[in-house]
Amino acid sequence: MDKVSVAVLAALIVLAPLGYGVYHFSQTDDAGDEIIEEEEEVIDHSAHDHPAPALEALLMSFEGEQFIAGNVIHDHPMEVRIQWTMESAEGVSSGANLATDLDGSWSFDIDVDDRSEDISITFRAHNLPEDTWSDNLTIVIPADVEDNNTGNNTDNNTGNSTGNNTDNNTGNNTGSGNGTGVNSPPNCDAGQDLISDVDELVYLDASNSSDPDGDSLQNPSWQITERPENSMASIVNPSSVNAEFVPDVIGNFTIEFYVDDGEDFCKDSMQLEAVITVPSISPNASSQVLTNGTAMEDITFTSEGGHVDTWEISPSLPSGLSFDIDSGRISGTPSEAFEETTFIVYANNSAGSATASITLSAIELGYDRNDLAQFWLDFFFCQTTDDRPTVDDLTTSQTETLQCEISITLNETHLIISTNGIPNHDFESTLACSQGGDCTKVQDYTWSIPRNPTNDTTGGHDSANCPEANGEYECAPDRGPIAVAMNGVPIFGPEDGPGGDAVAAEHGVYNEDRQPIELGLCHGHAAQGGTYHYHADSNCMHWHPEEGENIKDDYDDSAPELVAPNTYDGNHSKVIGVAFDGYPIYGFWGYDDEMNVVEMKSSYELKSGETGYNGIDDYQYVEGLGHLDVCNGHFGITPDFPQGIYHYHTTMQNGDGDMGFPYFLICYHGEADMSGDDDDPCAGFGETWGPGIGPPPPGCEGGGQNGQAEGMVVSAWQFNPFAIIILGLMLVSGWRLWRR
Repeated sequence: MDKVSVAVLAALIVLAPLGYGVYHFSQTDDAGDEIIEEEEEVIDHSAHDHPAPALEALLMSFEGEQFIAGNVIHDHPMEVRIQWTMESAEGVSSGANLATDLDGSWSFDIDVDDRSEDISITFRAHNLPEDTWSDNLTIVIPADVEDNNTGNNTDNNTGNSTGNNTDNNTGNNTGSGNGTGVNSPPNCDAGQDLISDVDELVYLDASNSSDPDGDSLQNPSWQITERPENSMASIVNPSSVNAEFVPDVIGNFTIEFYVDDGEDFCKDSMQLEAVITVPSISPNASSQVLTNGTAMEDITFTSEGGHVDTWEISPSLPSGLSFDIDSGRISGTPSEAFEETTFIVYANNSAGSATASITLSAIELGYDRNDLAQFWLDFFFCQTTDDRPTVDDLTTSQTETLQCEISITLNETHLIISTNGIPNHDFESTLACSQGGDCTKVQDYTWSIPRNPTNDTTGGHDSANCPEANGEYECAPDRGPIAVAMNGVPIFGPEDGPGGDAVAAEHGVYNEDRQPIELGLCHGHAAQGGTYHYHADSNCMHWHPEEGENIKDDYDDSAPELVAPNTYDGNHSKVIGVAFDGYPIYGFWGYDDEMNVVEMKSSYELKSGETGYNGIDDYQYVEGLGHLDVCNGHFGITPDFPQGIYHYHTTMQNGDGDMGFPYFLICYHGEADMSGDDDDPCAGFGETWGPGIGPPPPGCEGGGQNGQAEGMVVSAWQFNPFAIIILGLMLVSGWRLWRR
């Protein structure tokens, strides 16, 4: 009898008790001999599930050689492949995909020369289409000893081939790490139960599984043991400790994890509940001003709720722009100019929809950064009677009916801006009004702003009011006007009358004990002469109350970190003012280096041990602390200048979250006309101090400070020849009447 015959005989011995065989029918031919015809087996896994495969095997010896003869018990044995791992004195080896014959039989040659140690061989069967596995079957062949012929040990080893009968295999466990010689099974951990949205990726993690003996874990396997009706989901990378799964229908899934240590195994299950929740997308609002022929900044949505099945937009985007129906991304280059239009983006699933409002417009070209005249004409408030709201001084008990007024004229090089200094929002005059009766009143300001701002490259400037600039740029005034807001209100430097940081004192960084100072809404107040101005913020001009809101209660400026969110809508801030060098000042929100909209932070910090009591001298510039440079600006893209322009930002915080000094700007990056300044500290009567304006500087005639006074530039006296002629005629007429 040859080796093959022995294997076949062994298979028949194994199969016979189970009654397993190939179904057949017989008939006789004309000679009366029986003709055997096998019935053709049609495999249809969709009709029903099949039991997991089972293994059985015998250790066989033939002509001095040993081999394993085995059988797979399964409805479709040809679909089954067998993995094996063998440990011997020659080391550990393993393999996969031992094939079976049509009847499920298989054999395994034991190719080991060094028999000085026990040989342990573990088999496991895998049904590929249904991803089911048999239990482990381990056969142990004792080591060769003198006068012991292992070739005659067939009968002695049959007890080791009964599947997972761990107790029968103790002779192979002398290497167990627990020191007892008895193997301990591994501990499986399939992870916590989870809730996930349908069509969302779920990570399966069994990395906390372990073996108490320190044995290596082998043959990890995930399988779905229970699933909702109609689910066709499958596990990705199921033969790994970490796998992935995407539920495809609503319901509960039971997912089982298996692993073994070569001798024993463990299983653990986790539950996954698949649900559908309504989508929630971010951003929910965005706006861009585009330029014809220039690519827009892509708008990409992030799902923060349920899985999004479909994306829609209404109305359709203009020519050149595209909407990705798979991701909702808006991108492209407009091929025509179009008016401001609001597009609604819908993110849908079977539970509902989320929406986002996207406002887009396209102009033929961005504003010309070499001539900002049209830009200022377009953005200054209060130029028409339709844009002059009635506002109230909230410090007084009565309701005022004040209105802002602005007129702009042009010459070849400058804009001439005339304003009455009244803001376009309700405001508070504070102490100058409540204690001195000097409430905000109409002024007569005239500001001259260059149309073509030009970078200052001359250097050599007096750095008294901006020491950190080291003379590279012209300093802005420390206490007087440094810029004009879009509503015509002057913007002041950071210091108060006594010389401290007015904004830091307002927020309790130090106590201003030299003179009472109080800032009102938007960090503005009035000085002597009713001259209302801002020391920080000023974004109230762009704040619009919702139903039931009012600026007094709902514009939160109680703490520096609360101010910027008042006007955050997901977009770059609008322009709030113009500096005297002609460069624009934008609100808190701007583009960082990656074109993300962020709150812009200053790069100034208090010097060690200082509080702001000494104003500008208490601060130092730290490059890179925030987003802005030594003057509190930077060069970059804005919605109005897609080609980029130098611009300032208003700031309430620095990069560390402390006070955002200098709040507007402290020096001029561009060339500013400061010719009206005078080195004489007592100069400026009628301009920076005097009746109705403020007290004189210390040491000058009438010196001293009282009330809430601060230096202030108002309209200078202007020579008018017609007025002189009329005055002269009146004097001559009076003299003649007197003579008569």
